[in-house]
Amino acid sequence: MAEENEYTLDDVAVRFRRASRSEPEWSEPSAGTWEAIAVATGVSTAAAQPPANARQSGAPDPAVSRRAWLFGAGGVIAGIALGAAGMAGIDAVRDEAAEAVRRAELTPLDQPNERLGTAELLRRNTGYSLAVEVPEGVSNPDGYVEVWLINTDGQRMVSVGVFAADNLGQFTVDEALIDSGYLIVDLSNEQFDDEPRHSGDTIMRGELRF
Repeated sequence: MAEENEYTLDDVAVRFRRASRSEPEWSEPSAGTWEAIAVATGVSTAAAQPPANARQSGAPDPAVSRRAWLFGAGGVIAGIALGAAGMAGIDAVRDEAAEAVRRAELTPLDQPNERLGTAELLRRNTGYSLAVEVPEGVSNPDGYVEVWLINTDGQRMVSVGVFAADNLGQFTVDEALIDSGYLIVDLSNEQFDDEPRHSGDTIMRGELRF
């Protein structure tokens, strides 16, 4: 059951329409309130102050107008936030349902029969996602672990990111890399230095295959 403070976008819209039809009774804000709002919103302090004769002339109370505007803006902002959260949730579901199109078994270079991890190439709406899993975890106490894609020509490689000291990492991969033959997944020990190239210290490696 949802908590009392959780509102849907429809709830926000209903509350806003209900408030816009009613005649609210507003109390005067404490000293400095509108100045603080002006600083936070970028509106000039002068524009936030109601004319001295506003109430006497019978014109709508500027304080009420400002409050109604702020309430409406708050509803719009809340709606945008809820919409963004919803889209994030949809994207997460899509990622979870992404189709694995290639898979690699990751092994040490000198022990090809010892599987340390796996890598899966997942097709997304745009490009791919590379999911690397090392069940026992992998870390470099003297630096960090970097994930590379090496071309099948054995001459070219690109870094796709840093593998956190955990057992699972996910990296965005451009479709052009896969089409160009960057199919070998490599995890290497790297140092915190000014050398951007592969250290030559490979932990595990494997080729993405159908």
